[in-house]
Amino acid sequence: MSGSRAGWWLSNGFRMGASYLLLACANLSAQAPASVVPAATWVRIPAGSFQMGCVPSDTRCEADEQPRHTVTIGRPFDLMATEVTVGMYRATNPPAPPEQQQPPWMPTPDHPVTIVNWNEARTFCEAVGGRLPTEAEWEYAARGGRDGAVFPWGDQPPTDRTGSVNGVAFESDSPKPVRSFAPNGYGLYDMAGNVWEWVADWYARYEAGSPTDPRGPASGQARAVRGGSYGDDDGNLRLSNRSANLPRNRNLNIGFRCARDVSP
Repeated sequence: MSGSRAGWWLSNGFRMGASYLLLACANLSAQAPASVVPAATWVRIPAGSFQMGCVPSDTRCEADEQPRHTVTIGRPFDLMATEVTVGMYRATNPPAPPEQQQPPWMPTPDHPVTIVNWNEARTFCEAVGGRLPTEAEWEYAARGGRDGAVFPWGDQPPTDRTGSVNGVAFESDSPKPVRSFAPNGYGLYDMAGNVWEWVADWYARYEAGSPTDPRGPASGQARAVRGGSYGDDDGNLRLSNRSANLPRNRNLNIGFRCARDVSP
């Protein structure tokens, strides 16, 4: 986890790498979701190998981004093209009382849903026939075929210009509607910025080796989150950047997207 991140330390010593503080008072209704996600687009991610972790040209890497190591994704999988939106989530989890609504700066159904803890994210994904992506799958997909790049689009610094190839929601007070910027090489949107994304793995330091389809440790204290958010600087948007959060916590700047297995 980056020691230079703006954020608040958690009581167990983990730090949330974003500029907005932890919020555990809000909740979304946990009613049983339907089996279909309205307006969701799934992208097929091919099998392959990549170098996970700090790239040689990146001088801002932290200890938990190393060692750089070869990871093989042994089979194709699907990943949602966008983060789960307010509209998608509410279509399957009807709005609860006012205190359980999304923040006032989430004005449209196309904004990414937030204030969802890890278990709620996992439940949603499972209910629509999917799961949370592993941390390795997330980074592999985020790279979009650009192994060795600092950001999903390459090494060019980010901008907040709508539609830009290197566009991203960052250093701001609120996220943008999904698809506000150009997708990466696999057709995925907002793999950097907008909101942090829960992944399946427990957070842990990397080990040397060349694993195939790694799923992280069997237990831990915090779950990994990836991608950075609207409140972060560009250091947190780097593809190898990692952070951790307690699975019970709900935050203004953490959302998720779902993966799903595909038949051979």
